[in-house]
Amino acid sequence: MLTDRNKRIIAFTFVAAFVFMAVSPALVTTADAAFPSDLNVGPYVDKFVFKVIANQDQRILALQAGEIEMDNSFFDPVHLPVLDADPDIDIFSALRNGYGHITINCRDYPLNISGFRRAFAYAYDKTRVTVEIMDGFSQEQDSLVPYPNGWCIEDDMPYHYYTAQVDIGNRILDRLGFDIDPVSGFRNAPDGSPFNVVIEYASSSPEIAGGTAQIGVDALLDLHVNAETRAADFNEYISRLDSHGDYDMVFFALNFGSNDVDWLAREYWSENADVPYQNPCNFANASYDAWRNQLLYSTTYEDIYEASYNMQMILMENVPRLVVYENTYMQGYRNDVFTGHVPDLGSYISGPWTFRKIHKIDGTPGGTVPIAISQEPDSFNIFTITSAYSIAIAEELWPSLYKYSPDLTPWPELAENLVTDTHDTNPDVPVGHTRFTIDIIQNATWNDGTPLTAEDVAFTYTYAFESGPYGNPGAAVLGDLVAAYAPTPFRAIIEFGTESYWHFSNFAFFWIIPKHIFNDVDGIGYAGWNTWNPVFDPAEPHVNSGPFTFTDYEAGEFYEISANEDYFYYPQETETSTGTGTGTGTGTGTTTTFNAMLAIVAGAVGAAVVILVGGFVLLRQK
Repeated sequence: MLTDRNKRIIAFTFVAAFVFMAVSPALVTTADAAFPSDLNVGPYVDKFVFKVIANQDQRILALQAGEIEMDNSFFDPVHLPVLDADPDIDIFSALRNGYGHITINCRDYPLNISGFRRAFAYAYDKTRVTVEIMDGFSQEQDSLVPYPNGWCIEDDMPYHYYTAQVDIGNRILDRLGFDIDPVSGFRNAPDGSPFNVVIEYASSSPEIAGGTAQIGVDALLDLHVNAETRAADFNEYISRLDSHGDYDMVFFALNFGSNDVDWLAREYWSENADVPYQNPCNFANASYDAWRNQLLYSTTYEDIYEASYNMQMILMENVPRLVVYENTYMQGYRNDVFTGHVPDLGSYISGPWTFRKIHKIDGTPGGTVPIAISQEPDSFNIFTITSAYSIAIAEELWPSLYKYSPDLTPWPELAENLVTDTHDTNPDVPVGHTRFTIDIIQNATWNDGTPLTAEDVAFTYTYAFESGPYGNPGAAVLGDLVAAYAPTPFRAIIEFGTESYWHFSNFAFFWIIPKHIFNDVDGIGYAGWNTWNPVFDPAEPHVNSGPFTFTDYEAGEFYEISANEDYFYYPQETETSTGTGTGTGTGTGTTTTFNAMLAIVAGAVGAAVVILVGGFVLLRQK
């Protein structure tokens, strides 16, 4: 087995270029990445058909038989030899920008005692997960910031929970008064009451999810705590967490779509412990909260690093979530009909850039690409999506000012030029404010024929902000937004009432919505943000402007999207691109051009996540 140090070095080689974006004063831009310079142009195929195939063995067989071209999920390493031996199948591999973990309910007694959670962390055997569950294709991890992220302090932590340190865990519980009942043999809570702990996991993943949950139960039993695993429906228990319902511990996985960490200010903030869709751990800690403003409103790398370091250490000490593995992701895809797949640090080989660039090997246009998803989508309401499988489809339908490029730096989609102003650079900007002026492309339309203008861009942020009082969590991402308006049809101005390292990522990756569909006069309206039910309710409007449009589905069987020939980057010729290199924004504003803005945010833009208006809720997977 590799030593910890060697594993870390190997992991780093996967992501070195990306890590330096956050830790180096010099920005590593997209110029360092080998992907098509015309990244936006596409799609070149006619359709993608998402086939629901719940069983992994069946997905592997479908891939071998050519019934699917790729799998949106990641295969168990046990399948590596047979896939690697197939000349018609290639394998993409990368260290995961995320992890499997156990979320702990920090609200309910006695799990609300941080020492109990810490004892559990010491007793949990992460090395056993690496060896027995992940077949060596993972590494131990403690920080709640994933290892590929440049802000991660994993290698600088003074101690670790990697191995089963049961003696330490038992001593902690003894000191806290968790006495062992002589009759049951299990510990009682400090108030003398008996208790048990249930670790839930997705019933559709008995090997990985069930296995890691069982190792958690074994750790609790070693601590003389009555515990059991329980298989449950993934969507049901995620809904329970989102609504702060009843649970003890739940295993699932988180993926992160960028190298950002401003989500630390929301995901574990005490004031969000009872806010729907926020802080599912119900974690409350004053010392943690004290670093929040520095994380959110500092403008220097040093201040951000200090805050994120201390917040990671407080989370390490208090264990609202226990990371149990950070694994190597492997995806299989066929190479005998299509080519042009784009490796992606955030979305891997089945991500949106592959959808944009994939094309037939023989150079002829068109074709249908079947792709497997392991679970039925839960929703196509972009404000309430909680499923990775829904997001895989929805992200092909909606535009945004910027996308995350394959190396997770900002890549302009609707935006042509961006200028950033503060009072120091523009006296018209109030002291302490940050103003972004964005010029957008002029040939975009919604798929009902209505032009897409800066009015839609400005309205998107207004809608998220105004629907916040009705519960839309998108408002939390915008934070200190004070203005969003369009002085001309193709220029939008977004202004925040503070200066912050993160403001660009607060708005740049939002999915833009059509004002004529969502307005509060004759549209969906602010109060309708969570009742809008497109696709599943044919009467609901589903007007979008992405590279694909939704064209057909049969619930539980398949979901079809077709190329949007009115997409503003739809190829004008049948030839497909084979060039590599980079593209950047075209802005040359007098204050801050696109590239200069990149340097300001040091490559660490974007929130980790997925869901809800282009992505701020963490992406949940089984």
